[in-house]
Amino acid sequence: MNEVTQEQLLEILQLLGVQPGDGLLVHSALQFLGRPAGGIEMYYQALYESVSLKPSRLQPYGTIAVPTFNFSFARGEAYDPNSAPADGMGALSEYIRQLPEARRTRHPLQSLAVVGRYAEDLAQRDTPSAFDPGSAFDRMVELNFKILLLGADIDAVSLIHYSEQRMNVPYRYWKDFSGLINTPTGWEERTYRMYARDMTIDPKLTLHPVRDELIKQGKYLSMTLNYGQISLVRMSDLIPMIDRFLAEDPYSLMINRPNL
Repeated sequence: MNEVTQEQLLEILQLLGVQPGDGLLVHSALQFLGRPAGGIEMYYQALYESVSLKPSRLQPYGTIAVPTFNFSFARGEAYDPNSAPADGMGALSEYIRQLPEARRTRHPLQSLAVVGRYAEDLAQRDTPSAFDPGSAFDRMVELNFKILLLGADIDAVSLIHYSEQRMNVPYRYWKDFSGLINTPTGWEERTYRMYARDMTIDPKLTLHPVRDELIKQGKYLSMTLNYGQISLVRMSDLIPMIDRFLAEDPYSLMINRPNL
């Protein structure tokens, strides 16, 4: 397997347009990029350096967020945000979740781990749905974060749920989940909600049509690294495009669209 160095990553991130002060929501599938020189920490160090003030790295001027979803709460298990792992979100998400400086958002199903300038701001937001107005995801949209895909396909982008909820797509429905959550003041019974998939439809989604349209407009940039790609898109470009597709046809991003 080819090696990936921090210098390679820094060069690619700069060419794609990552800048000091940026907020990044990072989805990763690092196995497609090669073997990291220095281990998983190298990816984090490259991201941190890319969004920090230069030449000093003493102040985390930018922000790095990663998904740390965990659905044990939906299965009736008590949820402790201090220890619940990022389930199926990749090695980088789990690494960042465990950093001493990381802050985790409060939703027990669809949380984020965040480091940097807006970590405290995002972590204190506590809404019934992870994508409600005033949520951490909504705040990132307001701040116009960029989405960075490290080897991951655009179909990994969790922000599609933000558009699906606002556009009230017919293949999802509201479902409440209640249980015990470890809070700063102790264990409490809490209820949260999720815009869940309707399993009678079992929607299988793809954002490839959205990606292709953004590429045509020069708003979705990618570079190849070994066996995969690193891509960057602004939330302010991605969300209106998803909204457009769903407004024209709510089933337009479904691979297995129903016969209506």
